[in-house]
Amino acid sequence: MLENTLPNKRSPILNQLCNARLQPFRVWSCEDYPLVVPEGHPFPNKKYPLLENFLRDNGFAEHITRCGMIERRLLELVHSPEYIERVMNMALSPEEFRKVGFPAGVGYLQRALSSVEGTLCATRNVLDDGAIISGVLAGGTHHAFADRGEGYCTFNDIAVASRYALNHSIDRILIVDLDAHQGNGTASIFSREPRVFTFSMHAEENYPRTKERSSLDIGLPLGTNDEAYLKILNEHIPVLLDGFKPQLVFFQSGVDVLAEDRFGRLGLTANGQHLRDTTVFEHCLDRHVPCVITLGGGYQRDHGAVALAHAQTFLAAAESLARHVDRN
Repeated sequence: MLENTLPNKRSPILNQLCNARLQPFRVWSCEDYPLVVPEGHPFPNKKYPLLENFLRDNGFAEHITRCGMIERRLLELVHSPEYIERVMNMALSPEEFRKVGFPAGVGYLQRALSSVEGTLCATRNVLDDGAIISGVLAGGTHHAFADRGEGYCTFNDIAVASRYALNHSIDRILIVDLDAHQGNGTASIFSREPRVFTFSMHAEENYPRTKERSSLDIGLPLGTNDEAYLKILNEHIPVLLDGFKPQLVFFQSGVDVLAEDRFGRLGLTANGQHLRDTTVFEHCLDRHVPCVITLGGGYQRDHGAVALAHAQTFLAAAESLARHVDRN
């Protein structure tokens, strides 16, 4: 069970944001379409409701909105009609379901569709409402290709939302993928799109075995610790923001970078993860570049521990935004 280890004194941060001359920090939830997996499945599906409940208890209650399911025509911005049709009809082959990692069970399709919709809602919050940080309590499905899914990813939410943004006034997008696993699907989808810069910083000797080519890949040694990780990140984030000059950043904030994670194979502490997240948010805010947060991976056996790690990312975002409001 997830323990509420963070004090409720954090709640006024959100009240401050509501009174600021910025759109309040909003996040979208997909919990009307719960992800159901068989008992003993390695994917920590319980992290999602635990995360939402924890954030509600720590000041986010009025800032969480439930999303619906993505329209098919918007999936077609990225995914092939034939692939979409087979997913919609639950007609993937046994091998395709094996590669995705989820069985064709209750809620599989609805959850896949709502996860993409959540990221799209967060993107619209930036494009239409002027929010500077927004997010979804799901998503980050960066292993999904245009014509196939794999690695617990059916559709690529960041890719769909990026294509949507490119069709609606945005000319340059930076995808900061700090999951422990390379964002191979995202890299493939945007391999010939100069308006999207894909940055993936991941464990080199890890899934996927065959890597795609991102705009910039940094493959880290197994067990990379806080000091080494943060040194590399701080060297690259400001250079990418100042050099590429994105108008929108998508942050794939996987918490499988933690040393306790079963599948990440990196060595960050909770404090290291906090500094990682703060680095991204502070550099974006300093340059007034809006940021959309998606979850990504996290595979500790304790689902509550995974949820708490994800919650720390959203709390770091709220704290960074509050400091930004104070400075401006």
